[in-house]
Amino acid sequence: MNNFQSKSLLIVAILSFVTCGIYLIYWVYITTNDINNYMQQEYMSPSLAAILSIVTCGLFLIYWFYKYGTIVFNDMSKKANLDSYGESAAVLAILFLVPFGYVYSVIAFQNKLNIIYNINNSDNNEE
Repeated sequence: MNNFQSKSLLIVAILSFVTCGIYLIYWVYITTNDINNYMQQEYMSPSLAAILSIVTCGLFLIYWFYKYGTIVFNDMSKKANLDSYGESAAVLAILFLVPFGYVYSVIAFQNKLNIIYNINNSDNNEE
């Protein structure tokens, strides 16, 4: 199984903000690829996610946060034996509409991924 790399929440937030969302498109590409690999299923092509993010001027990201948020907070959490009570992908998608809410959405999303990746990597190290 793959070893997934956790990302610094501070760096992800700062780069998303400072680059006016350009890093966010790269982050979506990498994150889409990581989630597809972790779940061993391609929900969406990472390239398509990045292209749609650019073409729709970021509006596609609301859908992406909802779709992949549901996968992360439900399916990936179950696969990692984590409780995801009270966490909702809809909140992340809605927050994306608030000015600079996308930074919070990215941090919350990446934080959950870091927890799942750390569990996955520790399980792989024990084997």
